[in-house]
Amino acid sequence: MESSLALLASGEVFSVPDRTSRRKWDGPWWHMAALCEMGLSRKIPRSAAERALALLRRGAWPRFVLTEEDAPGNEADRTKMDCCHCELGVFYMVLCACGCDVDRELPWIRAWFLEHQLPDGGLNCEPSAYAGSRKSSVVSTLPPLEAVLFFTRRKYRPAEARFLDEGARYLIEHRLVCSKQDGAVISEEWLKPLFPRFFEYDILRGMYFLVEWSRRREKSLPRDLIEEGLDRMGTHTGRSGVLPGRHVNDERGGWNGRSFPLLQSVGEVGKVSPHLTRQLNAVLAAVQQG
Repeated sequence: MESSLALLASGEVFSVPDRTSRRKWDGPWWHMAALCEMGLSRKIPRSAAERALALLRRGAWPRFVLTEEDAPGNEADRTKMDCCHCELGVFYMVLCACGCDVDRELPWIRAWFLEHQLPDGGLNCEPSAYAGSRKSSVVSTLPPLEAVLFFTRRKYRPAEARFLDEGARYLIEHRLVCSKQDGAVISEEWLKPLFPRFFEYDILRGMYFLVEWSRRREKSLPRDLIEEGLDRMGTHTGRSGVLPGRHVNDERGGWNGRSFPLLQSVGEVGKVSPHLTRQLNAVLAAVQQG
């Protein structure tokens, strides 16, 4: 943790134009995201959050490029960060957790989430999906949903309520991890919880979202689906809590990349994660209340 905090305290992080902040998985965004997922956003230097906010304000292209009209038109804009849905969801949550007023400073991010929801209720970071399949990606969908669900400090507006309800429908219709076509599990890796997640998906993340959506939106909890999800976790639920089954930068995984000491020291495979266990306990409590 000390090495991560020292990095974030450095005046060199989050410079414009951005060169390293998004590098997987050891760029400064991921140091901040890991601390936030651990519930330690209060330890992040305020200067780091302010520089990250300034980076997005000055150095991010505020449109998802689906057509030529969405693309930057000059050389200065072409050097800006070309963000995607799940990435922006993580950035939004990190800055909110650090106490930044993201909706005031960067109002285009929340609008971006609502604008790019597909008819099936999810989102997709692959631009071609919007002109082609019109099918969403679970990985692309969860961070924007979480950003709106967890970081709205007022009553949800009608468009936000629809966004959340449609997103919940998407997860329910896909039974958290399954194809709608044949009911098969889309990825066996999603049955293995991991920590920290950043924008990767696992079944516990989906269950926890549905539990919180049900509570905050006063909607019925799909208990049969949650119970099915708990069964799917299988051996990753031990007597003492949740046992991560993989790591985001696993050498055998599709997202293998650089690492840093804090990332390596939390969420060890096969070792109980107190952070994931808290989510599991919330899910269990919600099921038992029924």
